[in-house]
Amino acid sequence: MDITVFRKILQWLIIAALGLGLLAAIWIVLKAPGTPLEHAKLIIAYETLILLFFFGLIVLVELASGHIDLSFLVCEANGHASMSRFQLLIFTFTIAFSFLYLVVCNDKCDFPDVPQNVLVLLGISATTYGIGKGI
Repeated sequence: MDITVFRKILQWLIIAALGLGLLAAIWIVLKAPGTPLEHAKLIIAYETLILLFFFGLIVLVELASGHIDLSFLVCEANGHASMSRFQLLIFTFTIAFSFLYLVVCNDKCDFPDVPQNVLVLLGISATTYGIGKGI
């Protein structure tokens, strides 16, 4: 199948899924106890989750089709490995997967509090990358 046809199908699938997801979220939320503000928060959360899923799916399709090049993900334009890029990539994925694990294993499905140390670690990693780009 041609990739442009697949993209069009994926676009219509996203629109349909967002519409159906909105209807399902409204139906689920209206049956749940709570205030209208809590219902609106739940609907927005469900729609955001569906939208992020399809954005991720689009990225995976583009990666598989070769339209997104990952050859310079952890190396500079001259071909040398970049320790700052690698550090930022590893720290970001480690923290993201840790929070995902905490949310999935939590019975309440609440997002955990972000400790100050985590933000400092990400800030140091991003600063290292920025200074490396400047040099």
